[in-house]
Amino acid sequence: MRLDGIIDDAAGHLLRPLLRRLLTLLGFAVLTAVALYHFTVAGGVTLAGRYGEVGAHLIIGAIYGALSAIALAAAWARRARTTQTAAMPALNDPRAMELLMLAEAIMLGYALARKSQRTR
Repeated sequence: MRLDGIIDDAAGHLLRPLLRRLLTLLGFAVLTAVALYHFTVAGGVTLAGRYGEVGAHLIIGAIYGALSAIALAAAWARRARTTQTAAMPALNDPRAMELLMLAEAIMLGYALARKSQRTR
């Protein structure tokens, strides 16, 4: 088997599940948009009978505005949470820092001692 055939098989093996997942998500997004449209129309007709056309459009617009504000706040909170670095409590205590440096020196010495044995 030639190298380009192996590369094609490997790329197909890696990309096929990704493409399948992408198409599934795309179908889900389209069906969600269609359902959202129909629910909006049905809600608009119901609200128009009770509050009039302009009132129905204002209510639906307010609902979508609130949902988008909630989604934006959730995205912002998630982004802010993931950018914070986790503080290492061991590095705050001087005694623990000394023990960590001692352990690191022992491991380094052991690694250097083993390396010098291999070069002989």
